[in-house]
Amino acid sequence: MTRSLSVAEASDLIGIVYDASLEKNQWASLVGALIAQCPGHVAAVVTFEDARWVSSHVPTLPDGEHGAQISELMEDVEKGDVAQPDDLNDTLFHRQPLEIGTLYSTRRIFSEEEFRNFEGYKATMKPIGAGHWTGTHFSITGGRRAAVMVVENDFDETPKDNARVEDIIRLIAPHMIRANTFARALSMAKDAAETYSAFIDAIALPMLIMTRDGQFQMANTIGQRLLDTGELVQLDTATNRIALPETQDTAKLSHAIAQAQEDGGPHAFQAFASDTSIAVCVCPYRPALAFASEIDRKLFKGQQLFAVFIGAKPQGDVSSRLLQDAFGLTQREAEVCGGLLGGRKPSQLAVEMGRSEKTIRNQIQAVHEKVGVTSTRDLTEALSVFRTVGAMFAEDGGAA
Repeated sequence: MTRSLSVAEASDLIGIVYDASLEKNQWASLVGALIAQCPGHVAAVVTFEDARWVSSHVPTLPDGEHGAQISELMEDVEKGDVAQPDDLNDTLFHRQPLEIGTLYSTRRIFSEEEFRNFEGYKATMKPIGAGHWTGTHFSITGGRRAAVMVVENDFDETPKDNARVEDIIRLIAPHMIRANTFARALSMAKDAAETYSAFIDAIALPMLIMTRDGQFQMANTIGQRLLDTGELVQLDTATNRIALPETQDTAKLSHAIAQAQEDGGPHAFQAFASDTSIAVCVCPYRPALAFASEIDRKLFKGQQLFAVFIGAKPQGDVSSRLLQDAFGLTQREAEVCGGLLGGRKPSQLAVEMGRSEKTIRNQIQAVHEKVGVTSTRDLTEALSVFRTVGAMFAEDGGAA
């Protein structure tokens, strides 16, 4: 008979998810809680590359010889010493496509006879008493993925309540995705602050981190504002890929990433959106991952990430839309800000824009407060960082 989670148990488990995402030994307390909630099972966070099992994080192993067997197998897997037939995973994902946050249950997908006859089961699961499992992926990056799995312990005769296990996985799946994204953003932001401190200068540029195939990983605060408005840069939530409003500009972005991957240098191009132009610079992003979890280090091992910066060309106006998104300016404040950056005085702006000089000065004050400066000179210096992106252009207007 299935024992449902109480409201208190569910609340505690969700809290543990967020706490565990920030632990030094990431997810350790969550795995321990899952074992306590699911008698007769072993819980683990597992990293895969395509169909191949790369590593497991099992903070709490069974006692005695069984625990020693699991530990030995995990060590051999990490060394690459274990042959891993991929028939089980290939069949699994053929029947139920690979998606983040989806619940997978081998008892639902395979018959008992079919499951036990897979070569993958015989090679890596049967020797350590690992039976049917229930789990979900909380991170997918290129060909690598991380999953939380609750596995039946065939060496333990305790009755298995698999319906309860499924309820628990469904409960924690969306929270693990959110918690993992938050924890990763924190660790990468620390790296970004060190790696790009000289480049970003006093005011951070809009920065997006993505994989070779355009999968979005994180953004700094200003970059996230651009994604939220969707005017200059867009995020396809279905595929988690970054795109620009114009199809040809998205193609340019892919080309710039390919060039940066090939030669390791920055590559820039001009893109168009909202009746304005922006400069886009792509360069390799090599986080030290000193603050990252062991799971993220395995997920990103061998993969190259790229930083995408949004700015303006060295000459000409800074995009009004960019100023609005980056600093939360109103359209009129952005117009005034752009005019100041172009060297025009308040009296000139008043005439050009058909507003009183007092109104213009009030809007200038609002711009100063939102950008965090106290004078037009400071404003010009602070926003000059946007033109560092355009500085990557060749003199003939092409990408450097």
